[in-house]
Parts: sequence; C-alpha cells; structure tokens
Amino acid sequence: MFIYLGKYGSKTASEISKALQLPRTETYHLVNSLQNLGLVTAELAHPTKYSAMEMKQAIETLVKQEQQRINNLAGKEASLSEMWKEIPFFVVETDESKSEKMQLLHGMGPITNKIKEMTDSSIESFKIYGSITDVLRFYHSDVFDWIEESSSDLQMVISPIGKTPEFISELDQKKIRTVTSNSDNKCFVINDAKEVLIFMRNATHPTRQTFAWWSDSETLVDMMTSLFDLSWERGETLY
Repeated sequence: MFIYLGKYGSKTASEISKALQLPRTETYHLVNSLQNLGLVTAELAHPTKYSAMEMKQAIETLVKQEQQRINNLAGKEASLSEMWKEIPFFVVETDESKSEKMQLLHGMGPITNKIKEMTDSSIESFKIYGSITDVLRFYHSDVFDWIEESSSDLQMVISPIGKTPEFISELDQKKIRTVTSNSDNKCFVINDAKEVLIFMRNATHPTRQTFAWWSDSETLVDMMTSLFDLSWERGETLY
C-alpha cells in the first residue's frame, strides 16, 4: 500500500481498496497502521485522501523510531538489573550442570547474533561447513572478522565451489578445503567442539526463510565434528 501511494499519489480508501483488491476493513486497518508509523498522512478533505511520505524521509522515520526504541530499552537497563537483583533466588536441587540445551533461531538476525556469541566464547577452534553462498553471507556479516579477533583456529570446508570469491584468496589457504558434492544445502558451524549451529534452511534455500538449530548436546556436537573432520580429510586445497 505504501508503494502504491508513493507511486500513484494521493488516493481515497475506496480507490486504494479497488486498486489493490483489498476488503475495505483491511484497507482502513492498513492505512491506520501506516499512519501510526508516520509513513502516511491523511488530507483534510471529503472523502479523506491518503498520501505516502517520500521514501528517503520514510526510511529516516523508521530508523529514528527504532533508535528511540533501543535508547528507551538501554535507559531501562540499570533499573531492570537492579530489579532482577532484588528478586530472591529459590534454590532447587537439579542436575542442571549436566543438562543439554537447544535453541531454534529464525532469520539471519538472531542466527548472526548466536554466531557472534559462539566466536566470542571460542578459544580453540571454529569450524565452518557450507556452500559458497553461505560463506559469502558469513563474510558480509563480519563472521570472519570475529573469528580473526578470537584466539581460535579457523577450518572451513566449502561444498561445492565454482568461481572463487576474491575475499577467499585473502584468507589462509591452509584453513580452507573444498569437497565435491551434489548438494549445496548443508551448512553448520562448530565452536571448540562444544557447540554446533546447524542450518535447517541455509542461504541456498529458495524461500530465503533461513532458520537454524543451535545445541550444546555432546552427542550431536561429536557427530557433526566427525562429519566435518571426515569432509576435511577428503577435501582438496583451493590451489
């Protein structure tokens, strides 16, 4: 609707409903939502006409709103921390130290944040297995910079690989191997043989709706580490 108003100019709700083939109730709901976001204005006319902001101004408005939300949350950090400290602890005997955890992550935002946590805590090794599309996504998300800043040794298996991206030539070639595979939908990362993040839908998935599964399960980590090590042994160097 925002794009429609931006490209076709001011329109009434009836005109919007007819052009976009939307029910009138849904049209009014969407218009009100866009007005609440500050992206659409209503003209004082009868019938009321709605206009979209310029794209640059709309983006600036959304950015400012998001910054304000973050600033508000940051401003409450101290009070929330103090409130948390005042809540008494209830000691319950559990075997929590031995429990294994898992987490399902939807979208590259949460997934990238989890990878950042894994690189921050990594002290020995960081293993990456994925397609060239996955590796490119990691590169643009600064994952390789995070690994370089850590004390971990990188090992990466790429499957399959066609044209080698320029940034790969800048990495230590001893840390990279390629394997021939008919499938490019596998991607996972392992941190210190303690954590594993497995992409259930990686960068090559046609829907682009990426999600991944993280776990510190010893059995699962050992299994994926064995798979990586086997691929590494069978892999070939780039040059």
